[in-house]
Amino acid sequence: MSARRTARNAQSGASKPRYGPFRDSKRIVCTEPSGPFMGFGVGPGCMPGASMPSKMPEGFVFLGGSPQGVVEMAFEIKWLGTACFEIRLENQKTIVIDPYVDDSVSVPFGSDRIEGCDYIFITHGHYDHILDVGKLVSRFDCEIFCSREVLDALTEHQGIDPERFTAITIGDAVERDGLSAEIVPGVHVDFVAQYQRLTGGDLLEDADGDLKKAMELALKAVLGDASPPDDIEEWMFKYPPGEQLNFVFDIGGGRRIYMAGSYPDPSLIEVAKKADSYMTLLQVLPGNAVRGLEEQTVQFGLASRAEIIVPQHHDPLMEGADPADPTKVRQLFEKQNAHLSEFTPGQWYEFE
Repeated sequence: MSARRTARNAQSGASKPRYGPFRDSKRIVCTEPSGPFMGFGVGPGCMPGASMPSKMPEGFVFLGGSPQGVVEMAFEIKWLGTACFEIRLENQKTIVIDPYVDDSVSVPFGSDRIEGCDYIFITHGHYDHILDVGKLVSRFDCEIFCSREVLDALTEHQGIDPERFTAITIGDAVERDGLSAEIVPGVHVDFVAQYQRLTGGDLLEDADGDLKKAMELALKAVLGDASPPDDIEEWMFKYPPGEQLNFVFDIGGGRRIYMAGSYPDPSLIEVAKKADSYMTLLQVLPGNAVRGLEEQTVQFGLASRAEIIVPQHHDPLMEGADPADPTKVRQLFEKQNAHLSEFTPGQWYEFE
């Protein structure tokens, strides 16, 4: 039975809830038999049900319901902060999306937390999506999928062999062992428009045509009194964004994972509908940028029809940045009988 069918039956109570142990650690995942499909608990004491002890060992992960039978899980996923995910497929092949860990201020670990890497998929070329690509290439025999502009920048500035790359664009399809990926459009946040929305001002006029000042003003409007990294100007110069790409991964058994790394532009609603995903990795804008865009963000997520919606890129981007407040986003999802499944960075989660 596919994961999609199991999940939908679980909502109506037609299927028994399931759980299964991680193959290499003491962590549990379980589906919810009724009500909102997902409900996360992390750590000890979160597993109800007479068939299991009331207090579980440290490191267990629970998604609600009463355990009825052990099943083998089909894939595992880990969020590593910002937009970086590690996805381990059933055949043990591993996808890494937007590797940026070592210079992140939001996670207390480094890129060595990434345990495997067969394929790297990059949404766009900004530094907070690509700085650790070269480090992964030095550790793993991996193939990189990105736009031509990002390919050129990574070849030049991180010394990566061009043979490692497959240049992709919107409309392409990738077929690899145990994986099919559709390349779909995304939309990057427009800092000029967001500055006007948040402050009422005109960014270019307020900056007197000075691009450095414009960047400082835009960052302050979006992130507050953040301290940009020392190398931000160099990184922005070296790494152009290129084409904004999103991905729909078909990993078999009716399971589709939609990497929705995008500003919640209404033009993407039809893209999300066609994604028809089991899990959506939904960008929730960082800092103050999410304010006033909560309904758009939720509609974007709901359009994908995902049973599991995981927020990403909402964590602090820089030291001192104003934190994003996802409370309204969470509440709006709950009103639609949906649940925002907030992952703990560095923690594996398994799904059938």
